[in-house]
Amino acid sequence: MIAATPRHSRLLDETYHVAKLPCGLAAYVFPKKGMQRKLAVYGTRYGSIDNDFRHAGAAHSMPHGIAHFLEHQLFKKETGDLLVEFSKKGASSNAGTEYSTTVYYFSCIDNFHDNFATLTGLVYDPVFRPDWVAKEKLIIEQELRMYRDMPDARIWQNLQESLYAKHPARVDIGGTVESIQAITPAQLEQCWRTFYAPSNMALVVAGDVDPSAVFEQAEKLVSARKLGRNGRIHRSYPREPREVREARRVEPMQVGRAKFLMAWKEIDPPAAGRSLVEREVALNLAWEALIGRGTKLYERLYGSGLIDDSFSASYSVTPTFGAGVCGGETDDPEALERALLDGIRKFLQDGIRRRDLDRIRRKYLGAFLRGFDQVDPCAFAVLRFHFKGFDVFELPALVRHVGAKQILSAAKRHFGEKNRAVSLVVPKG
Repeated sequence: MIAATPRHSRLLDETYHVAKLPCGLAAYVFPKKGMQRKLAVYGTRYGSIDNDFRHAGAAHSMPHGIAHFLEHQLFKKETGDLLVEFSKKGASSNAGTEYSTTVYYFSCIDNFHDNFATLTGLVYDPVFRPDWVAKEKLIIEQELRMYRDMPDARIWQNLQESLYAKHPARVDIGGTVESIQAITPAQLEQCWRTFYAPSNMALVVAGDVDPSAVFEQAEKLVSARKLGRNGRIHRSYPREPREVREARRVEPMQVGRAKFLMAWKEIDPPAAGRSLVEREVALNLAWEALIGRGTKLYERLYGSGLIDDSFSASYSVTPTFGAGVCGGETDDPEALERALLDGIRKFLQDGIRRRDLDRIRRKYLGAFLRGFDQVDPCAFAVLRFHFKGFDVFELPALVRHVGAKQILSAAKRHFGEKNRAVSLVVPKG
């Protein structure tokens, strides 16, 4: 029997089980008694920014978009597309590539263990036929060209290119039409062998399942493929300047109203672990205190028509890059920008009142805790915090620990002028 450690939250009255499998895979099972749906997700610490790395004594520099390309390619097997296979077994499946991670998952009501075996084969049995790779280039090229005509995709990509001068986060997760043409089957296999080693991955299962049975099946399936631990990966990223590359970018498109995004680049990303999560919590609480729904600034801007229900604000960070971003649709982007900057200046001067701090903490924790009522957000939260190097059950205590002075200090350090950029998509004509 595989040794597993239970982790219990008295606040949630929930327990998950974690094990480091002999094959090297970190595995989590979150039993949800009585729930019909079950979900399994494999995640790898590998995303679109991980193009330059050293592994097993050799240096590699890969084309932009190869992580996303590999995600697509893994669904292709000699027996056919695995999306069809999952459907036949009553499961829905998908995958996603982000800047720092890639995930593969399915959900089902019945046939969990059969579907789990299929998911494991998806991740660990790659096929890199040259004709399939050539065909995939055409598919992804079409996808990239389609995104160029989508206002939401354009405004986000323009923002990334404005924020970052050198960091690979400035390049679309899918790469460019030119970069994907350079991808070869040999490069795909090298990236798979490097980043899909079990020791670089994690598995999370949530639902009405037996943890011991899941751990045993996972170990049996993965160890049978004799993948090994594959050694340490040394990633390389260029040094990013503190100031943004471009303060403002405006692109006319066929839209009815202007789309507005304003962001502040993280100038000193913390290392993974508690310091990273603490920074993320502090600045998200700052955004909530500044312009969360129910604040005076939000109500004033909403009442004046400068913002609507599309407006949002949040902060996210990794050990190599991050940003605080706010925006939505508006009829007057210049007036919205001025109002937001005035609101930030006032917030930095006045700080947070005690009653407001209690309110934003409760709201933040409420949203977090509600996620554990369903298998999907529950599983993805466990995986997300695994990659952050932090126990998901420790978040409530951390939120209660972050005080008004810490929030204000983080905000003063973050909201500068030289690290700020604006991206606009405006109506043509």
